[in-house]
Amino acid sequence: MGLVKVRGGVVVDQRHWLIRPPAQVDRFDPFNIRVHGITPEMVVDAPRWNVVLPQIVDYIGNDVVVAHNAGFDTGVIRFACAADGIEWPSLTFLCTLVIARRAFALPSYRLPFVTEACGVVLQGHHDALADARAVVDIVRGMASLGGVADVHGLAALHGVRVGTMSSGIYAGSISASPDGSSNALTAADANSDADVDSYRYGRVVVFTGALMSMTRQVAWDEVVRSGGQPEENTTKRTNVLVLGSFNPGNLRPGADYSGKVRKAFDLQGKGQDIELMTEADFLRVLDGNDSLLLNPAL
Repeated sequence: MGLVKVRGGVVVDQRHWLIRPPAQVDRFDPFNIRVHGITPEMVVDAPRWNVVLPQIVDYIGNDVVVAHNAGFDTGVIRFACAADGIEWPSLTFLCTLVIARRAFALPSYRLPFVTEACGVVLQGHHDALADARAVVDIVRGMASLGGVADVHGLAALHGVRVGTMSSGIYAGSISASPDGSSNALTAADANSDADVDSYRYGRVVVFTGALMSMTRQVAWDEVVRSGGQPEENTTKRTNVLVLGSFNPGNLRPGADYSGKVRKAFDLQGKGQDIELMTEADFLRVLDGNDSLLLNPAL
């Protein structure tokens, strides 16, 4: 984990931890190692999550934590705490991925694309401190473009909620309509320019649970842009069910699921090909990384 402390737009301190995973999930996926370069040998003598967490909380203090795809990062924190049997820390947080989707029209909203939109070239992507410094550059850039002075002003400018988590209560940093109301979802006309050879093309996609990185309407728009068809409910037409606000560790026999998920399992049992994916998987698909889904062993 890498954290950078900012005061008045200036970096005043930074901290980095290598952390050994909680004992119950002390394993390393080869794909993740290829992404971040951290191996089991590198953390064999590192402190466990439950030892480092108090240091992290103390370092953050009362500051707002800003992250790119905060829904994923806070999900990892909640999962690690559950694995160690400890309470979630009390945090307020803001997601630059959500803000970037409202501030820019980009081919991808991954960190390198957003930093470039803010006039900065990302160096050392996937290094925790490098990515944290990149978020500082993004906030500076978007605040300057929007003429605002702080993260709260940036959130208000783009209609994004500052998220909170504490003792089992979670409210994500997500987009909201100005009056806080929800609007009926609408599916745009099919995208005639979509890639017909893409994994996404022609698939009927349903969402369940709150999405952390975008509104449900934006998710629907992204499905259409990719050549798919969003729908409200799980039916015999459904090909993909995206699980919002969901801990993948809970995807196990006997767990409680939403009605849409139970319906998907029922249809799977009858031979229907329905894929369940997390929000993180869905974001990878939007960024064109279909190989993860076509070859789950990667």
